[in-house]
Amino acid sequence: MFPTFTGNSRKGRNVNLSGQRTSNPFTSTSWGASSAAGASKTVAHAQAERQQRQHERDRIRAAQRIQRTWRAHRVRRNLRDERRQAIDRLYEAQPVDASQRSAKALPLVFATFQAFDVQDRHRLALVTQDCFQTDFIAFSSGVVDLVRVGKLIRILLAALTRCDLENEQNEVALFLRALGAIGTKASDLKTFEQTLGQWYNVLGRLCQETGLPSSTQEIICSLVVAPLDVPHGLDSIKHTAYQNLVVSVLTQPDLARCSNLLTRLADSIDLDRLSNYIIDLSHKLQKHDPNAILWLIAHYIAIKGAKEQQTSRLLLIKTLESLFPLCSAQIRSGFAVVRPKGSEYFSESEQDGTDALPPFVRQQLQSLVGKGAIQDLLSAFTATTGKTSTSADDDASHLAGFIITLINIFPAFSEDIRMYLYVADIATAEGGVPAAKYFWNATQKTSVFSDIAPSKNSTLEFLRRKPASPAAEMVWHREWKTVLLFLESFIFVLRLMDDDDFFSALNPHHGFGGPSSRLRLASMSLGELKLLTQFLKHLSFTMYYNAEELLTDSPWTEKRNSTRPRGDGAQASKADSFLPPAGVDFTTLRDLATTAMKMLYERDSRRPFLPEGHWLMTSKFDMEGFLAAVVLEEQRQHELRNNEDGEDSSEDDQEGWSHYAQLENLRQKNKKRARNHLMSAITPKLEILRNMPFVIPFETRVQIFRQFIQLDKQRRRGGNGDPDMWRAHMINRSFGPQHPLGRHSAKIRRGRVFEDAMKQLWALGEGLKEPIQVTFEDEFGMQEAGIDGGGVTKEFLDSVTTEAFTHTELFVTNSKNAYYPNPTLIDRIRHMWTGEPEETQAAVERTLKEYEFLGRVIGKCMYEGILIDIVFAGFFLLKWAAANDTPGGGSNSPASASATGGYRANINDLRELDEELYQGMLKLKNYTGDIQTDLALDFTITDPINIPGEPTRTIIRPLIPNGESIPVTNENRPLYISYVARHRLVRQPYPQTRAFLRGLGSIIDPSWLSMFNQLELQRLVGGDSSEIDVEDLRRNTYYNGVYEIGDDGEEHETIQIFWEVMHELRDEERREVLKYVTSTPRAPLLGFGQLRPRFTIRDAGRDQERLPSASTCVNLLKLPQYRSKRRLKEKLLYAVKSGAGFNLS
Repeated sequence: MFPTFTGNSRKGRNVNLSGQRTSNPFTSTSWGASSAAGASKTVAHAQAERQQRQHERDRIRAAQRIQRTWRAHRVRRNLRDERRQAIDRLYEAQPVDASQRSAKALPLVFATFQAFDVQDRHRLALVTQDCFQTDFIAFSSGVVDLVRVGKLIRILLAALTRCDLENEQNEVALFLRALGAIGTKASDLKTFEQTLGQWYNVLGRLCQETGLPSSTQEIICSLVVAPLDVPHGLDSIKHTAYQNLVVSVLTQPDLARCSNLLTRLADSIDLDRLSNYIIDLSHKLQKHDPNAILWLIAHYIAIKGAKEQQTSRLLLIKTLESLFPLCSAQIRSGFAVVRPKGSEYFSESEQDGTDALPPFVRQQLQSLVGKGAIQDLLSAFTATTGKTSTSADDDASHLAGFIITLINIFPAFSEDIRMYLYVADIATAEGGVPAAKYFWNATQKTSVFSDIAPSKNSTLEFLRRKPASPAAEMVWHREWKTVLLFLESFIFVLRLMDDDDFFSALNPHHGFGGPSSRLRLASMSLGELKLLTQFLKHLSFTMYYNAEELLTDSPWTEKRNSTRPRGDGAQASKADSFLPPAGVDFTTLRDLATTAMKMLYERDSRRPFLPEGHWLMTSKFDMEGFLAAVVLEEQRQHELRNNEDGEDSSEDDQEGWSHYAQLENLRQKNKKRARNHLMSAITPKLEILRNMPFVIPFETRVQIFRQFIQLDKQRRRGGNGDPDMWRAHMINRSFGPQHPLGRHSAKIRRGRVFEDAMKQLWALGEGLKEPIQVTFEDEFGMQEAGIDGGGVTKEFLDSVTTEAFTHTELFVTNSKNAYYPNPTLIDRIRHMWTGEPEETQAAVERTLKEYEFLGRVIGKCMYEGILIDIVFAGFFLLKWAAANDTPGGGSNSPASASATGGYRANINDLRELDEELYQGMLKLKNYTGDIQTDLALDFTITDPINIPGEPTRTIIRPLIPNGESIPVTNENRPLYISYVARHRLVRQPYPQTRAFLRGLGSIIDPSWLSMFNQLELQRLVGGDSSEIDVEDLRRNTYYNGVYEIGDDGEEHETIQIFWEVMHELRDEERREVLKYVTSTPRAPLLGFGQLRPRFTIRDAGRDQERLPSASTCVNLLKLPQYRSKRRLKEKLLYAVKSGAGFNLS
């Protein structure tokens, strides 16, 4: 018996899920591939049917919901219509008792009112009129529940939001009077408090309506003030009222138009309470439009001005400090120093921005930066000194920080604020002390200064340190802000100090002339300057070199979508981040320290007073690998630049920009600043070289400069740095008939070198970096023989620069024969040209192109290492070095940032430009009489224009907007002197300087130039001015012809005599020999091994009477084979001094 036998002989039925039909369901099924496909199809079909059934059920349920909703709506609509008809019947009937009618109508209104319905608003007005006539007896009698008072208030407020203010003015006035009556009589104050948000929201919007009658505006004012005057003990209502007043009313535009609202508020409001509420709400106000915050600030200042209550100035400062970060970009844009429309005189960073802010806002904000306001701040600051309490420290911190904030966000008044600081005396136990001196003394007492100044190795550790307690954190902020305020005042003093003032304290027994002026009272001793420069050097170095560590999760690090920097003193979460001074961003702090340090360094480089090597910080680097590390960083930064999407917006033509365009420009600047932070994090050594290069030896920087140029050549020329290899590479490539080498070739006529070079090579642009092929033509048009292997190019560049500087009016010289752009040339062209304005502009543009092309030529000389015998004025070279500087917003220099970068005009540079004007400014600075009465000066300056054959013309220009109406006084003369220096050094030559630097920057990266000061740049252009090293020249000299050194290694007899003569010559005579052969009297910076082409001596026969000759294009001296030292010396000096035998072929 089989174990599977069940006793049933019937075969079981097969269930087929394959989707295939069979005639016999009991036959076996074959499960092949087609069967599997059929099964999948069946399952999919079943799923589709289920989904269809579910969709049908959903459709039915949705239809039921729609029907249910529609039926409910229809019932409600019909019921509402019935009740509306009931209200209409009440008011259509014969005159009845108003109290009874209102008692019946009010519940109907509560049930039917819809604010968008005009008829409902009309019915509400009828009912409200009855309530007025009966003094709201329906509520007081209990006929209508008192709970409904809040409902009526909300209905009235909703009606006001929908009323047509032109056609429903009576209804608006009625509703407002009703609110006043019912709101003050409400016994359920909790209900009234709940409506205050909607209350102030509606009233705030109504305050903007100018078409309302004055009587209605008076009612609005009363309603705004009413919740603020509730009896004592109802603090909950006052709390809610103040909060909603700040958020919904004071943020509305121009409340001054609404009758006397601001005066009423000033009479009723508790200013201290208002200030504290604004501070508490500042985090919620971040969501508001920045323009609304501007109006809040303006209204707050106006109420403060109209308020008789004497509030704490420190509380006012704290309130404004909480609001300024929310709209600092708008304020900065509105008070930016911009060019007046239609003027080509003011630079683009010097516009006036008057239209960017409403007049009322501008007026109120401007009151914060007046002389009286700043003096009050300093008085309040003085009042906190000498106190040791935590609150006093906090107060001093807020005062110092507030002044710094004003300088940062009011660029147009930053100079005035600095001047008020400069002229202010701060009372101490010893008497009045100039503010700069006072803050210097205070700075020295801070732990910030005492910890950073002595040791360069402890700065990073100090900056990472976190305050241990809230009290310690307050001290931390106060000390940093004291330091920052000192730097602001000290930078202003340095710009005004001439050398006599500055060195009077360094050499008190030297006998510097002049009275003991305020500037001399603010000067420092040598010991103080050493200590200050150490502090600035250590702080700046750490903030550049360790920027990545200091910014890691720091409160300085801005969130991507944040509109304000985290400067509220919040603790950073990581141990390696830095707690910044509250309200001050990273760039501001670093820029201030760097600016003060650079100004001291520039003065020391011009007239040394610090020990040699004082500025160096080589111990912070591995100098053996420093060059390679810097080159690697430069390559990394170049790759990042190439990966940037889009270009930075140009700032060259901001005239006519709208307020929003200026804001967009600010956003672009912030984006660029963020990118620069990234750059500084990954290229710390480059940041040091560009911002404080003097910590690295000059020779090392020159090597880096040449290496950067070599890398650039390799990148541009596809690895073919050598000119001949590049030409061969280009020739081998197939370019068709217009071969690119043709663009790099030029035929130059003698006597018209600059003109021909400009015509033929202008189109190259930065392509002038590549090797060029020059052919000279004589006066008859014949080509001069020779192949340009580099020597002709050298001669060409030397000829172009010589002709441009000596035979054109593009540049002029000062009393020391140093060149700078002709400041009056553009004005002269505009006044000489009598054609159409378009023709005049075309003439100006041609001249500016010449400046730009000359900048390219100078850059080409530096790019190829060719020295030129041109000396530039120091103040002009400072603009080269500062061309890469872009202030981050901390200092707001009035100088044109786009033309001259971070260059700051000062009175010492004025001396190099115009000694007579400099002496006049000194006399004005030290004048003891009444300047306004005796001299009758204003803030204008007269520019002379000398046109050949005509009398001298003059142009009177304002030094500041409306300068002709601002007199020069004893108090504001520092500003006048500063503006005169800025005009002569920056503004007047602005177009010429900008064009030249644009051309120079197209060949030489401005960041490379920023590695050198003005004296070093002159050496870079013209060579080393130190004594000629004869042995170095001898080691790097090539010999040709008979003089070529043979296998024995011995020099020719004449060559030996030549070097003996060179040793015997005075240094002046050696320079004459060098200039005779190479066209420049100075040696290359890194020695004669860098001279290109090499210094070469070739024999010129045995004639003892023949003079030596030279080919400067290849640095070749053709020396006859003289047999005696006496004759060689005699012939050589004769040829050099007389120019005999001089040959440029």
